[in-house]
Order: sequence, then C-alpha cells, then structure tokens
Amino acid sequence: ADLDAAGLILDLRPLLQRFGFRLQADEPDGYLLLDAQSRRGDKLLAIPADLDVAMLFLRRDLLDNEDNRARFRARHGRELTPPSTWEEYRQLAEFFHRPKDGFYGAGEPRERHTAWMYWLPRYLSAAGGGTAFFDARMRPQLLTPAGIAATESFVATVPFSPPQVLEDGKDFNYTLPLFLRGNTFSTILTVATAKIANREGSAIRGRFVAAPMPGFAHQGKLLRHTAFIYGNNLVVPSSGSQPELAFLYAMWLTDPDNSLRSVTANGIADPYRHHHLRDEQVRALYTPQALDVLRQELRIVRPGGTGLPGDSEYMAALSEQLWQAAAGRITAREAMARTSREWDIITDRLGRAAQIAHWRALQPSAPGPVATRGP
Repeated sequence: ADLDAAGLILDLRPLLQRFGFRLQADEPDGYLLLDAQSRRGDKLLAIPADLDVAMLFLRRDLLDNEDNRARFRARHGRELTPPSTWEEYRQLAEFFHRPKDGFYGAGEPRERHTAWMYWLPRYLSAAGGGTAFFDARMRPQLLTPAGIAATESFVATVPFSPPQVLEDGKDFNYTLPLFLRGNTFSTILTVATAKIANREGSAIRGRFVAAPMPGFAHQGKLLRHTAFIYGNNLVVPSSGSQPELAFLYAMWLTDPDNSLRSVTANGIADPYRHHHLRDEQVRALYTPQALDVLRQELRIVRPGGTGLPGDSEYMAALSEQLWQAAAGRITAREAMARTSREWDIITDRLGRAAQIAHWRALQPSAPGPVATRGP
C-alpha cells in the first residue's frame, strides 16, 4: 500500500496485456493466494514469489510422551493435544517451561518491530475475522474486548519465553534457532520452519509437528485466523530504466517450472503455487504433514497489516505499544488505547476523508469470519 501510494511501483496490468500474460489462481498450477498477494483495489501491483503465513509448530515427541500426558491430564483435566484456543496454547507453554534446564515453553518473537505479526492472528480471531481494524469513519477498533483479549494473549506467553525475547533485534533469528536446537516447545513462523527443521542434522528432525492456528470461542464456535507475515512478492519500480525486462524476468522466475526449482532449492522461497504442495520433492523437503496443514490453513489467511497508505506507520505504532505491554510497562488496555490515539493522529495527518475512501475500497474483498470446530 505504501509503495503504491507513493507512486514507487507500477500497475502491472498494461505489461500483462502487452506481453499476453495472465496471472492464474486456479488448479493445477496457479498461485495459491493470488489476490491477497498481488492486488490492491483494482490495481495489480505484484507477482507472488513466496507464501509466508504464520503457522504454529510444536514438539510432537513431547506431546506424545506418556509421562507428560499423565501429568498434563492430572493438572488440567484434559488430554495433552495441540491447542484449539489461545488459552490452551498458553497452558501448554506454561506446562513445558523449564528455564532452569534451558528449555522454554514459547518460542514466539516478542521484539518491538515485528510484534504486530504475532498479535494479528489473535486479534482477527478475537474480532471474528474480516477487516476489523477500523469502523466506517476510520475510528480504530482496538480498544474493544477483541483488541484487549488479543493483547492479553500476546503478553501471556512472555513469562514462558527465552530470556532475551524482548530485546531489539531478537526476532525469529533468535527464536527459530532455539526451536531447531530443541530448546523450545513451540514457535510461530512460516512453513519454512518445517523445511529447516527437517534437514539432516536437525536436532528435532522427526520430532516436530505443524498444528492448526489456535482461535477464540464465539457463541460455541471456534473462530481461527492467520495472516501473512514477511513474504516475497515481486514489484516493478516506476523509476526503473527497463520495466519490461524487470517484468519479464519476474514472470520467468515465478512460472510453474522455475518456481518449483526455486522452492526446492536451498533458498527462501516457500510453496506458493498449487502444484508445489503436490510435488514429491517439495513434500519430502517440508514434510507432507506440514504442507497438508498449510493447505488447510489457506482458507483462514488474512492480509498482513491494514492495506492502507501509511500502513508501515500504523503497524509501527501498534508494535511499539504491544512491546511496551509485553515488557510489563503498560496494561493490554492501555496498549490498545495508546495505539488508537496514535492511529487517529496518523489518519488525520494523511487525510481522514482520503483514508476513509481507501478503507471503503478494501471492504468488498474482505473475507468474513471462518468457523471451525467447537471449542
């Protein structure tokens, strides 16, 4: 949204028409979540080259351990299984937390710059899905039961996290190696986690599992959502001297054959076309179980951020207040109140009428809540 609003990237529709290309989302080899990764309103701005959505990973061997199962059953009165709700996830983090042994229950990042990524799935689920950030007049919908509940859930795992988790720069580059070395019970990151954990020499190879993202119960139904975090989509700069060559290279790199080569290489591209999820080599690299969970989660993926001009400012303000709450400096309610005030300031500075128009344009494509199994 920010790149488009600043006029820094091209609308790709004229280039697609000129060279006779069409981006496809259908089987057998179309893009998995094309519109969410490529479009903004009626513009087509990017070509998907990755698919980074938040996924939950757990230590399967610890869940299957009979002693753990008996102790958990005695303590909580239920079976030791992957969590359905965020509260059950917190219980698991607490149950497995053994800091004296250098083992931690929760391996989610909590540093100040990426905090929103690990809060957003909680908020979307608590709010019932859709695009819940603002009302029709662009008034923030954060100082609400949903916003407060999501923030409380975000904060609740900090006591069961590694000791440096709140420090600047300690993002997934800090938490992921701990999970891979067998020092945390859980982590939340993209499906690349499975690819790395499944490598030869991994301390947890064959001992981890991808699990459906937890949710919040609403009137007897469990609502679950996840969202894009990170990801690589290709854009063409408006100031480039060779936009046609840039576009053609992007189309070549992401075509069905070359995209499969990039996903199976030792790189950062994760499956983003339908046939990637079926390919035997990809499934061997990522494990069939993790890819099957990813496929199931695709229907509950929501965009990362607001989709508005100024998105980076909105998310930075949110992340700062989430970090303050995680550090114990303010309450969850105060974090949402402060963020709401800052968001109103950003909206007024950018022009409330213009932002309202942008927000309304986003709404027809906003998906509604997805109900899964009962709590």
